[in-house]
Amino acid sequence: YRLLFENAIIKMRFSATATATPCWKLTARWTPMRTFKIEKDWNGLGCDIFQKRKITLEPGVTVLVGCNGIGKTTLIQQLVNQLKDSDTPVLHFDNLKSGGSNGRANAFFRRDYEFAALAMASSEGENIHMNLSQFAKQIGHYHKHEIPADAKEFWLFFDAVDSGFSIDNVIDLKDFFQYIMKQIAEQHPDVKTYIIVSANAYEMVRGEKCFDVLRGAYRQFKTYDAYRKFIIKTREIKNARVYQD
Repeated sequence: YRLLFENAIIKMRFSATATATPCWKLTARWTPMRTFKIEKDWNGLGCDIFQKRKITLEPGVTVLVGCNGIGKTTLIQQLVNQLKDSDTPVLHFDNLKSGGSNGRANAFFRRDYEFAALAMASSEGENIHMNLSQFAKQIGHYHKHEIPADAKEFWLFFDAVDSGFSIDNVIDLKDFFQYIMKQIAEQHPDVKTYIIVSANAYEMVRGEKCFDVLRGAYRQFKTYDAYRKFIIKTREIKNARVYQD
């Protein structure tokens, strides 16, 4: 199972040397963006989680940033629901639901005892790696066989995937995102691919388009210190919100 994910990375690296255009530039011609209406008080508790009622997301990889509990997963839930309601092709990997004991339980349900036994003997990071390999197969099948001919967008969500990952694992995962976009662009040149990732680790954030979920705006972080200050500030805002309630 791990080979599927690792082989995708290897293929991406070899294919990157065979083309003059880097994979991340494949989305440069896609200027349209997608706007969503956001429920600020998603939980109905009389407390606004988000500052904007509308947000706009760009094609390519977007990394959602903010401290734990600021609303990254909540925003993903809203986006996934709206996309499904509009029949837009979307796949969602939630490490909290797809990983850990749930991933092992699903393996037992599939009677995939080899996967379940290996998962029980593996670390948290290795379990994420294994479950992402399963998700990689799902992505491959979906983009080859299930994306409608008239589709204009394809959305992939990865929630809490960098938890337990070492720096090299995060680098591999980011390479995998570029590989996904390259494969979809080759088979579906008119489809805009959006990859939305919630992150905590700076390695996931570094060099990527980041989206401040609290303020509903894109930003980038050039240094770890800048990212650290941002996270601490969002935690202060979250704590003030909680204590006010």
